[in-house]
Amino acid sequence: MKSLALPSHEMHTLPIEDIVVHHEGLKSYLFRQTFDIEPGQFVMLWLPGGDEKPFSVSDVRDGRIEITARAVGPFSRALMACKVGGFLGLRGPFGRGFRPRGRGLIVGGGIGIAPLRYLVHRLAQDGMECQIALGARTARELMFAADFVRRGARLATDDGSLGEKVMVLALAERLCAAEKFDVIYGCGPEVLLVGLHQLAATVGCDCQLALERHMKCGIGICGSCCVDGSGICICREGPVLDRAELDQVADFGRPHRDATGARKN
Repeated sequence: MKSLALPSHEMHTLPIEDIVVHHEGLKSYLFRQTFDIEPGQFVMLWLPGGDEKPFSVSDVRDGRIEITARAVGPFSRALMACKVGGFLGLRGPFGRGFRPRGRGLIVGGGIGIAPLRYLVHRLAQDGMECQIALGARTARELMFAADFVRRGARLATDDGSLGEKVMVLALAERLCAAEKFDVIYGCGPEVLLVGLHQLAATVGCDCQLALERHMKCGIGICGSCCVDGSGICICREGPVLDRAELDQVADFGRPHRDATGARKN
């Protein structure tokens, strides 16, 4: 009988080298880089004495890996209490990230902006052209705004406190009407991703969108993050899916499964 070869993801217990406080409920944690990771892939972050959760990577630079987290639940609130010098566990990389090609439009919303920062830096390193459109509810929630603005990003907030008072999808539509892109990269709320998928189909370009589902094992065994229709495991074949793959996902933009694996109505 042929054995099933599983990927090896060794746990690296690392000290927190630095913490960047964006505001009370939003922080970036920097660790020594111990493995290679591509934009859009994710890591499993372990709190000693507790659980581990998936997190995207917001940057890799100068031999350090950066993870940005927002306080939304018990795990992330416990993470907010960690200090420089404290130890956390990292396993990775997991999943399939962005596959840069041609001229790109990068669109992000809310906490989904974080992993796009690493993508923007990688495209710049590789000399690849891109336009950037980012949105959040308020200026406070639009992370890394100054960094993105230096790279020519268009910004939008729901309350008009930074950039234009429009939805970020409207910025993306405006850019696509004025310029031609080979691919739209996106990360953020699923309602935004659905709009970007439709926009890509309308203008005739590809898209690569990072989906979020409840992930437990990270290697496609438990099935908790499998999407309806295609059976794709987001932790393994995703989290970044292209336009053709998204066409096969029946629950894209629709109710899906909760942390227990039960279907949400």
